[in-house]
Amino acid sequence: MAEQPDSTAISCAKALSSFVEKGKALLDLAEKESREGLCQEFVRQKIRIQRKQSLLGLIEAGATLYNSLSVKRKKDAEDLWSKNTNCAALREALQDFKELEVQWDAFLQRLDDELQLSPKIHNDDHQSKCISPDTPLIDARTGETVTLQKYLGRGKKILLVLIRQFSCLLCRLHIQDLQKNQSSLDAHSVQVVVISFGCQEGASHWVKQTGCQYDMLLDPSRKIYSAFGLGASLKKVLNFGNILIYSEYVANDMEFPRELPWIQDDMFQLGGNFVLDEHGRVLFSHRCQSPIDRPSVEDILSAQ
Repeated sequence: MAEQPDSTAISCAKALSSFVEKGKALLDLAEKESREGLCQEFVRQKIRIQRKQSLLGLIEAGATLYNSLSVKRKKDAEDLWSKNTNCAALREALQDFKELEVQWDAFLQRLDDELQLSPKIHNDDHQSKCISPDTPLIDARTGETVTLQKYLGRGKKILLVLIRQFSCLLCRLHIQDLQKNQSSLDAHSVQVVVISFGCQEGASHWVKQTGCQYDMLLDPSRKIYSAFGLGASLKKVLNFGNILIYSEYVANDMEFPRELPWIQDDMFQLGGNFVLDEHGRVLFSHRCQSPIDRPSVEDILSAQ
């Protein structure tokens, strides 16, 4: 007699099937809406965290999946599935899950291609170059025009943290990590400067919300972003694997910051971390491949 799957396996299969059903519905709607008008308008109007029936709805669905399985992380869910592969229903649900991942990422790649957002490949070595110290920037707190020259020639290295957008949770967590490790940064004579491409009103709100003590400069024309080769990408921000990581934050009761409706932002901009010596030479270069991809303080300091 064939071994009967236990209740855990059956519960896993049901939870996974429900998640896949929700994901397919969101993807089908996105496919339809993206072809009804300009692709740029679809991205701007339809992919918003406030809109439940959008691609971002999969984040909540992922959190529901984890809660249904009594886990908090994707890895824990995968471990649970791997222990119950004797269940035919679960194997079928896992196959549907993998197919949804392929379809999801292919859709985002199509949008990247249509909008020409796929980041260009840079063969030059930024670590051997200097960033122009005369690039005009705006002090987020005072509104005054400044340049990077203000921070150079003072015997300190400068860690530039280019954030993605004001409502990026991962950027905020990274800033928190830097602040927790301030003593290590001080010991290596590293001064942190945060850079955003957003407006001063948005920056003021961000500083108030985060309590960030670092200097913050605004680069509205994204000249610094461009100089470091930072592009934008829907796929690198919202790919299936990343969505399930974002779901972990929701499952652990962490709330994503809300956009200010009157401030234009760009959720698909990629960020990065760069360390300059006191002459403006780049000592450390990390171009983020996703919102999750930030270097640790140890990685930054060990590369000095």
